[in-house]
Amino acid sequence: MCLVAQDAVANNMLLFQRNYGGWPKHYQEQKINYKKVYTDVEKATIQDESNRNDATIDNDATSKEIRYLIKAYHQTKNKKYLTASEKGIKYLLKMQYKNGGFPQFYPDLSSYRHEITYNDNAMINAMNVLYDVALRRNGFDAVDSNFIKPSKIAVAKGVDCILKTQVKVKGKLTVWCAQHDEKTLKPAKARAYELPSLSGSESVGIIKFLMRFEHQTIEIKNAVEAALEWFEKSKIVGYKYEDIPDSTLPKGRDRGIIPEAGNILWARFYDIETNQPFFSGRDGIKRKNVSEIEYERRNGYGWYGNWARDLLEKDYPVWKSKVKCQKQKVENKIVVDINGKGDFKTIQDAINSLSDSSATTRTIFIKKGIYKEKIFLEKNNVILEGEDEGKTVLTQAIARDEWRCLNVDDWGVATLNLKGSDITLKNLTIENSYGFDTDKDITISCASDTAKHEKKIRKDGHQMALRSFATTRLKVIHCKLKAFGGDTVSPWNVENGMFYFKDCVMEGGVDFYCPRGWAYAENCTFIAHIGPASIWHDGSKYEDSKTVLKHCTFKGFEGFKLGRYHRDAQFYLIDCSFAKEMADTNIYRVKTNNTIQWGDRIYYYNCHRDGGDYKWFENNLDKAKGNPIAANINAAWVFEDKWKIN
Repeated sequence: MCLVAQDAVANNMLLFQRNYGGWPKHYQEQKINYKKVYTDVEKATIQDESNRNDATIDNDATSKEIRYLIKAYHQTKNKKYLTASEKGIKYLLKMQYKNGGFPQFYPDLSSYRHEITYNDNAMINAMNVLYDVALRRNGFDAVDSNFIKPSKIAVAKGVDCILKTQVKVKGKLTVWCAQHDEKTLKPAKARAYELPSLSGSESVGIIKFLMRFEHQTIEIKNAVEAALEWFEKSKIVGYKYEDIPDSTLPKGRDRGIIPEAGNILWARFYDIETNQPFFSGRDGIKRKNVSEIEYERRNGYGWYGNWARDLLEKDYPVWKSKVKCQKQKVENKIVVDINGKGDFKTIQDAINSLSDSSATTRTIFIKKGIYKEKIFLEKNNVILEGEDEGKTVLTQAIARDEWRCLNVDDWGVATLNLKGSDITLKNLTIENSYGFDTDKDITISCASDTAKHEKKIRKDGHQMALRSFATTRLKVIHCKLKAFGGDTVSPWNVENGMFYFKDCVMEGGVDFYCPRGWAYAENCTFIAHIGPASIWHDGSKYEDSKTVLKHCTFKGFEGFKLGRYHRDAQFYLIDCSFAKEMADTNIYRVKTNNTIQWGDRIYYYNCHRDGGDYKWFENNLDKAKGNPIAANINAAWVFEDKWKIN
């Protein structure tokens, strides 16, 4: 029989692991001694406590055990150690808040244990473990590959939380508090003597973690530079912190700072408003001098340290050199492959891995495949780029009328739902297949219908492929946007929406291209399947709002109509082509109770129809405000200085 190699310390760690994966930091009120030889009775007692909710990431707990067990597995090949380590990783992933922060304890969230905890590097230790898992470094290449994706997402969320919790004072970034409120993200109190503050200790570990990233985003660089500037400003020069002999005191000593030329210290806590060091005893009262608090706390807590010395003298020069050599380029491209050969299998998981905003553009490259996803994109500066316009397909089947029976608004009504800004879509097919998949109209129960409590869902009703909410600056290039029903392409932001479409195909039913605000489409093809109009516009907020269609082609069923509106609108069609099936009907105003402030504003230049032109689209640019010249009507003319299209 082959004996499995053992590690005594690792075996003790297995003994103390809680059922939900984490480890406590104490046993019988003392720090756990993993080198101790426990009796059978002690082992039985410890195992009886495996359901206790005292697991934590405080004082290196859990992170320390995960790392040791991975090392022990590599040395012994004992799979029990790998399994326990993976269970610990699951615990870290489960305890993380949705906003990326980590509580000090889990599942016990009583007292201050629920706060996001940087104290004693608790969250940073957990983040460093997950970062190693994501990159398969420091022995974590042995971990199941299914941990890679959730670990990447957890790290991205954690970094986002770190950046959001960095304390601003009078608009300037400083450092971090030892703990932050898990909801408001503001500095928070822990124990009585751990008040909201700027931390001269915990902030060091946070900065070192941010420095680990091979790609330093602008947000990370700004955070690091600002924090290092704070440390430089806040250092205490010419003192050291040590025991001071004093026979009159209980332990024969006191602890404080004494002069020493050239030495550098930082205080543990700095007042957020004044940036002056402060100290608190168990009464929770701020004092300016450590000598003013009680003896027990004065000697039982680390009030000063040289925590940032190596950070400034060693780590910063290395990091600065790395940043200097880093090319100014787009963030690393994230690859989505439905077959599992990329960073993520789903587009939504890739989006979730990004920080909420970035000053540089992030690219998600989507390999060929049919992605049956409803996608929510609330982040800024993102490119969704497909490998092939016709073979990279984002699809869902959603009838807006059915959706609104169960939901109070349109968030989620489309295949692609946008709230972020500075978004680019390239080489994609974005489809709402409801009308293509459905044979006939259906009637469903509908609680939102207060009269009949039912709703008829039409095959040709509203079916949005793309719907934006408050999005500003959206580019859609070389994409197909498809639905059978109405409102296929709905970029709605009448206040400041700016939307640019180029080399796209759009198809659907009534009002299937219906921007609100400012829109420019060039070299696009519009295909009407059904309905009383193809294009629509809402420019009711500002007189200057407009939709411009240049070098565009319109096709459809026999008798399709070009467009309509029922709010203030402004249409420009320049060098457009119309199929012979188009009806002899100008873009028309729907009977409406809305006040139309600026009259009918529909302008054409050099537009032609197969089979003969209609009189209503004769050149009339001279009637437009400012008498614009067709050659000058382009994206720059539409968006002016509000947005420069690259």
